[in-house]
Amino acid sequence: MKTLFILLIILTLPLLAKVNINTASKSELTKLSGIGAAKAQKIINFREFEHKFNTVDDLLKVSGFSEALLEKIKDEIEVGNTTTTKRKTSHRSGNTNMDKINTIMKKFDNEPKIERVQKEALKYAHINNGRFESWISRVKNQAWLPKIYVKGQVRKKNKDDYDQDDLSIGSFSDQGITIENQSYIEAKAEFDLRELVFHPDELRVNKEILTSVKDRKKLLEYITKLYFDRRKNQVNLILSPPRSSKGLLNAKMKIMQQTSILDALTNGYFSKNIK
Repeated sequence: MKTLFILLIILTLPLLAKVNINTASKSELTKLSGIGAAKAQKIINFREFEHKFNTVDDLLKVSGFSEALLEKIKDEIEVGNTTTTKRKTSHRSGNTNMDKINTIMKKFDNEPKIERVQKEALKYAHINNGRFESWISRVKNQAWLPKIYVKGQVRKKNKDDYDQDDLSIGSFSDQGITIENQSYIEAKAEFDLRELVFHPDELRVNKEILTSVKDRKKLLEYITKLYFDRRKNQVNLILSPPRSSKGLLNAKMKIMQQTSILDALTNGYFSKNIK
């Protein structure tokens, strides 16, 4: 009799076990009262694409579920502790990964920041916005200055050049011809106030500025790409260093090459400021 009772309990245990709606398969869900294949799939889709069920009442968020249906199966289902465990694990894992990233990035705190490297590269290439403003200012101020014209002449006269009106300037003697030098200097200044509104040199300056702006953009793009390619190579060397000596040597030489190019573009600033 006792053996029969134990056997009965064992056979009824599966019937007493609740279905975990966070982990149950489609076939397990269809065994619930009033749950067919379509509703079972909706439960699975919700927990995979929305979020896990925190309580059984969350089933009401699933399309097609009513309070009556929930009340019917409420005693047959549970959510278990899967969600809580996964969230804690995920949170802990996320913190661990972030700590690892921060630790790696701190290794490069001794190197110049990208903003400073860009600034030094522009400075060395003599490309800066202050220079453009200076060009425009000088062109506009130029209109306030007059245009100066100067000309002069030196001329010699002999007796053959004189006529009756010239006798008061030159004179003759028994000993020969008297030669007199005539010279003059003429100067004038002109102002063109129209140039205060628009100076012709502004077109030339604007053309030079446009060229410099394009050069500035290209330089900044190249510097930025080079800087972060080098950083990526450094990180890869830490996280997944090559196993062979040749691979390790090549990786380090690549970083050295990129460092040399950064030095060339910043007049040696980059390496000088690695602490």
